[in-house]
Amino acid sequence: MADTVQFYMEDMIPEMRDLEQKGIFSKKEITSILKQRQKFEYALKRRIAKKADFLRYIEYEMNLEALRKKRRARMVVNTKKSISDYAGPRRIYFIFKRCLIKFKGDISIWLQYINYAKKTGASRTLGRIYAEAIQLHPTNEKLWILAAAWEWEENANIVAARVLLQRALRLNTTTESLWHEYFRLELVYIAKILARREILGIDVSLEDVEKDLLKDKEVDSDNMIKLPTVTGEEFSAFTKEDENSEEQAAAGKKATSKKGKAGKVRVALTEEKAERLKAEKNPVLRGEIAMVVYRNGIKEIPDSFSFRKGFLDIANSFIKPRPLQEDSIRVIYDSIDQDFKHMPEARALVARRPIDAYKVDEEGYAAGVADTVKAFWNICEEDVKMWEIFVENMEAEYQRTQEENLKLYFSKTIDRIFSSATKKKIHSEALFLHQVSWILATSDLSVEAISKKALAIVDKAVVQYPESAALVLQQIRLLRTLARSEQVARLPEIFALAQKSRHSESFDIWREYITFLRVAYREEDMSKEQVEEAFLEAIRITTTLLPDITEERAEIGLIKQNVGSWFLDWVNEVEGIEGVRRVYQSLMKKSLPDLTFFMACIKLEKRNSVDHPESKKVIAILYDKAICADEKNEDTYLSFLKYLNETGQIAEANKVLWKASKAVTNNDDFSQRYSEMLEGRWVEPEFGNTELNLDMDVDVEMQDEDNDEDETMSS
Repeated sequence: MADTVQFYMEDMIPEMRDLEQKGIFSKKEITSILKQRQKFEYALKRRIAKKADFLRYIEYEMNLEALRKKRRARMVVNTKKSISDYAGPRRIYFIFKRCLIKFKGDISIWLQYINYAKKTGASRTLGRIYAEAIQLHPTNEKLWILAAAWEWEENANIVAARVLLQRALRLNTTTESLWHEYFRLELVYIAKILARREILGIDVSLEDVEKDLLKDKEVDSDNMIKLPTVTGEEFSAFTKEDENSEEQAAAGKKATSKKGKAGKVRVALTEEKAERLKAEKNPVLRGEIAMVVYRNGIKEIPDSFSFRKGFLDIANSFIKPRPLQEDSIRVIYDSIDQDFKHMPEARALVARRPIDAYKVDEEGYAAGVADTVKAFWNICEEDVKMWEIFVENMEAEYQRTQEENLKLYFSKTIDRIFSSATKKKIHSEALFLHQVSWILATSDLSVEAISKKALAIVDKAVVQYPESAALVLQQIRLLRTLARSEQVARLPEIFALAQKSRHSESFDIWREYITFLRVAYREEDMSKEQVEEAFLEAIRITTTLLPDITEERAEIGLIKQNVGSWFLDWVNEVEGIEGVRRVYQSLMKKSLPDLTFFMACIKLEKRNSVDHPESKKVIAILYDKAICADEKNEDTYLSFLKYLNETGQIAEANKVLWKASKAVTNNDDFSQRYSEMLEGRWVEPEFGNTELNLDMDVDVEMQDEDNDEDETMSS
């Protein structure tokens, strides 16, 4: 190991001597660089290599190279390049290669390697990197897409980009992103050719078609769009040699071929072949290759609506020129309509076709809106999901457009949707929520009138959908905008029902409840004893909730973490630190608090006094209990160590550090974080205490009297 490191260090001598002679680094700086590199090299020679060591070494070399370049740029004399100008990037590449020998399966390292090669402009090296990465990870679609994008965008090589994506699809036939990117590539290729013709004002004449499709070499100009060369091989894909040479000779149109510098074939055009090359008749410029990609893609992935929609999104993302012809887009819509006719989202997409054909500011958009609305009314029928999608689409278009008449049209249409749904007794939780949100956002009534109008709808909705936490939460928030007497009259009953149902697992409802309790005490609607009793009951209920072992029940963890902390915050405001100690000591006897509860106690104790002997003793006990609650939590140890160092308890800090070294999962990472803490670079995290909104009134989205659409107030 030492011999290898010594070999690497000796190999650096010419580079270091050059840097010193040029005056880029001083002798002292070079000594420091060599010591640092030696330290990194020994780290890389461990029995079990660590990725972090390689990455730190690479980061150090990149920073060093950036510093060398800055100093080199300031030099006026002796600007001739020498070994020190090449040694830095070469070493970084060498470290990357050594890292990838050990961690060839780590995609993130390959991506960093690729990014560095792009940054340094190493085209040949980048090609080899892509080849090696793809060979090792043939099922990783991101690598294939990056390689194809590099060939097209940097090398202007459409053929190579196509070949890469075709190979990728042979190995990954069901990877949606590969089909989409191949489709996008073909459309971008067409769009660039059409855009160049449009910018240069070139008519689609026979000579111009030949020049575009058989051009040997790109002409660089500030007023031109760079396009890849179209070779004779590509040209032969959509043209054929005239089989009857005698007829050509008789007509004076004998075909000739000439080889350019790159060996590409230039084919003279007959009138018949030139006619085929016009943009409207040329299969390449009509998007036939892109449509072949689409047809093959849906054969491999026939049952995915999002996959089909992705093709449409790509096609509609082009403004001018549009590379895909109308008949091709119609094929995509027709296939979606035929294969997904029973899916509401698919029917809505087909109905949106007149709108999606134009941008908001284009001339045909207004006519498209009328056609789309008519199509939606025809397909809604009794399908409540279809009504929800109808509303969502109209609201989205209402937000997109800035034209006042169109906004008014969308507004009237949305109001008509809600009234029609009510008459037909078509209801759903989502439809009710949309209606309430729309009223709050657009009504020009007073805040109280808007709230009461929306509350009447929500009250009916809660009766129909009592299990909907979203509707109950909206009901609570609307009540909080009303007079205090109405809140006190209705909210306690709503909260009591919520705590006895599945709504007890809603974090937002618990936050509203705790806010209500604190405001009730502040406004003297409840006594201190009543609020404390309510808090204790809340802790009892949340303690009995089952653990958040599934993603759907993840909010339960937040509820358990915060309810106790909110209780302690309120007690601290009312009684001070003595009241806090009384409460948490009582709770620790009756239940098993979690880490967040203990950290909330510590936070309040620190806020009281960290230098008082009694506080020091109490804080140490609380930290011990917090560590017992989660022995592997590194942040708890670091928080404790930070407190002990700040208060001068060095002996205790050493004991805690020894205990942490035995408990944490990764001792090296913990040591690194501990060093950052000592240097003041570690930021102590918040342990789950979410802030409360203690304002009596909750703002409601509404317009002012001047109908300012942009002025909204969050509920």
